[in-house]
Amino acid sequence: MVWREIGLMDERLRFVGECLSGEETMTQLCAAFDISRKTSYKWLGRYRELGPEGLHDLPRAPLKHGRATASELVERIVAAKEAHPLWGPKKILARLERAEPSCGWPAASTAGEILKRHGLVGRRRRRWKAAGNGPWPEPAQPNAVWTGDHKGWFRTRDGWRCEPLTVMDGLSRYLLALAATGSTAEEEAWPVFERLFEENGLSDRFRSDNGSPFASAGVTGLTPLAVRFIKLGIALERIQPGKPQQNGRHERFHLTMLPMANAPEADRQAQAQAFEAFRHSYNEERPHEALAMDTPAQHYRPSTRPMPKTTAEPNYPAEAAVRGVRQNGAVKWRGAEIYVSVTLAGEPIAIEETENGEWAMRFYAHPLGLIDEKTMKLVRRSAAPPRPLGAAANSS
Repeated sequence: MVWREIGLMDERLRFVGECLSGEETMTQLCAAFDISRKTSYKWLGRYRELGPEGLHDLPRAPLKHGRATASELVERIVAAKEAHPLWGPKKILARLERAEPSCGWPAASTAGEILKRHGLVGRRRRRWKAAGNGPWPEPAQPNAVWTGDHKGWFRTRDGWRCEPLTVMDGLSRYLLALAATGSTAEEEAWPVFERLFEENGLSDRFRSDNGSPFASAGVTGLTPLAVRFIKLGIALERIQPGKPQQNGRHERFHLTMLPMANAPEADRQAQAQAFEAFRHSYNEERPHEALAMDTPAQHYRPSTRPMPKTTAEPNYPAEAAVRGVRQNGAVKWRGAEIYVSVTLAGEPIAIEETENGEWAMRFYAHPLGLIDEKTMKLVRRSAAPPRPLGAAANSS
């Protein structure tokens, strides 16, 4: 038999009250309330032990069941989350399983519920997905392409302006540099790249946006830093304006490091130390979903192209017209002065006829543009560059 549904608590309280009054026997009360003697003694016992609160229904879920996660594992999952508050359950479990694969860790969904019960899961923002690889081929090995950018600036607590310079390997996602630079000037960027080249060797290509210090607004788009890269045999890949998805993996990484900008350190030195600690954790500890939950350090290896002691001279073919760029940034060709770039002052460039009869200008292997013979000006190519007659794939 069951209690009547209307006024369930009132019914139970009335039953207990009449039972304690002693005016009727338990048999009579059970018949009047349409309940069994077992039920009547249960509620009477709960009332005597807990008072009126004891008459509420208890949760029906078992206190323990066979599939419950061991308390020791729960504690370690919670501790890992507290140590890495920006990691989700997938990364936390991947890290724990890599350290101790025989522990019988729960599924990521279970770990998520554990973290939720402990109040360690906040509101999840919509994920920004890095789409595509732009017009370039996917990197087939480490150092095939490095990507770089300056993260939006912020101030340390003492007021110093920090514009972090970030450099990453395109295949392994290995964070090569997270430098606390104070501007986007070439004078601050080159020492960072010089150290990276000496420690890791050279990349084949380098991808960036069209901002300083990587590119300029001129026809050639060259900056002193870009010239250094070209002379080292590094091909330049520049994303189209307004298309950050062409460097999407790098942009996605900037979201990962965003909390650091929102919680700046005391000064430049402290910020640099915090950046280096973050870089170590990102490369050596943090599992990456795109790498099957491996770390970037497990997939990166130094380049087989070491940083040269001196840069080689360009190896232009004999049929090319080689011209030295004057201090005003121009070259003399067919009686006219054609402006190229002040950045190339003192450097030799080559002018070569293409297969379709146009005249192309290049610096080492880097195409600079086409000569408009009507205006005698250097113009940017509007499509894929035609191959110059007799030009080698690499000029160094």
